[in-house]
Amino acid sequence: MKLFNKDNDLIKSIMNLILVIWIIAGIVISYRSAVDLMFDYEAYTYEEYQTKYCIEEEEQICKQRFESDQYNQDREKRDQMKVLINSVGNVIIVGAFIFFLNRDKK
Repeated sequence: MKLFNKDNDLIKSIMNLILVIWIIAGIVISYRSAVDLMFDYEAYTYEEYQTKYCIEEEEQICKQRFESDQYNQDREKRDQMKVLINSVGNVIIVGAFIFFLNRDKK
């Protein structure tokens, strides 16, 4: 399978160039999302959070901030998983399109 050769017309070469750039971007985004998911943020217990961030605050306010922080971390992890799934799907779809566009017709 040759993506860029002299036998291809100009439109097919431009499409191949766009698809190759697209698949490279998808691979980079997938890699970054996978790294973000593997090396997650440091998870604190409430006691650790309280000693580190709640020095002069009331107990109730500190507890609310801790719960809000936990919710935000869970939401961020969910969003990172969505990005990973979407980018892997994107790489598969674009890769299949490149393959079928450039396969040798017998």
